[in-house]
Amino acid sequence: MTLKHPDTIKREINRLLSGVGHEISEKFKNINGKTSQGNVPEELFQKRTSRRNRALISWKIVKQNKLDIKQLDTFENGICVEFVNNDYLNKSFSNDATFIELKKRIGSDQNVSSIISFRVEDGDSGANIARSSYENFQKKVHPFKLMPIKRKNTSIPGKDNSHWEGNYFALIKGGTHETIDSHENLNDQMLFNPAIEYANEQVCNDLDITLFYFYLHCHDIRNIISNKKDLNSIKSDCETYLKGRNYDEGNLYDYCKKHPCLSFSEGNLVDPIEVDTLNVQDFNTPWSFNDQKCIGICHNEAANKNIFRFDSKNGFVVSAARPTNLFWSKQSSNMIQQSFTLDEFFKLEEERVERRRLILEKIK
Repeated sequence: MTLKHPDTIKREINRLLSGVGHEISEKFKNINGKTSQGNVPEELFQKRTSRRNRALISWKIVKQNKLDIKQLDTFENGICVEFVNNDYLNKSFSNDATFIELKKRIGSDQNVSSIISFRVEDGDSGANIARSSYENFQKKVHPFKLMPIKRKNTSIPGKDNSHWEGNYFALIKGGTHETIDSHENLNDQMLFNPAIEYANEQVCNDLDITLFYFYLHCHDIRNIISNKKDLNSIKSDCETYLKGRNYDEGNLYDYCKKHPCLSFSEGNLVDPIEVDTLNVQDFNTPWSFNDQKCIGICHNEAANKNIFRFDSKNGFVVSAARPTNLFWSKQSSNMIQQSFTLDEFFKLEEERVERRRLILEKIK
């Protein structure tokens, strides 16, 4: 089978999805077309734009994942590292080569840039750490003056660090203290997406084709792709493409075939948490956090774990938004899964069932 260019495959996918239901086509458009806000301040969030766009990541996450400048530079449309609160002045990082280089890039136009932020983090409900960090920073002499980060022009692309200027963000509220708000008069700067939802062009293509390939395994897929020749053709094109795409975590075709979504039901698409068959029209239910039956993209490794990997087979950093980490599931299942991986959840379920069985035997 001839390997087709991903753009050719995606055009065929779009053709097959046209007219099958607004929510279905929108769901597939939004695989890479929108991100959540994540940990990006509201004032700086790009408001649900492409995964490929300029991203924001905290220094703590960079350090946690042992990312260096060369690896960060693989964020193809710009990455900004955020020193939050006392990070910039934290002497425990003073011998870290990445930390030293990032300090030199405060407010720069480079593909890997950095800023300083003073804002509430988890565990700082009263904003005491943010406020004391801001006050401590102001007492010291620095080679630059704090300037609020902002767009250089009213309308700018969502990519490239050369389109913004400034070097800091501050929003500190709490108690009887005066509010410190660097962007009080700078609304809707819309500069960054969360790095944990970032995907470059190659990964976006892989995500589109992987998740559509899962969808092709709905037991009633012929209800929307009635032409058997069309169905066999697009399935074959996806399989050929996926067989040629490898990550450190494995081959994408193998990932799909071995995933519980397909392996639990002899190749038909199921929700692996509820072990319930998914129908093509389930995907046509409008997305809502309050509708437990609507279908959405779920993570095996939760995004809130903030895990990044440098994928050596591809030579770039991958986030939680990588094809070997995503699958389709119901919103209710996503809530039940919480932040567990599927294997962790399955083990917990087995333990719960066994405990319940022992209790029921005792009370019979």
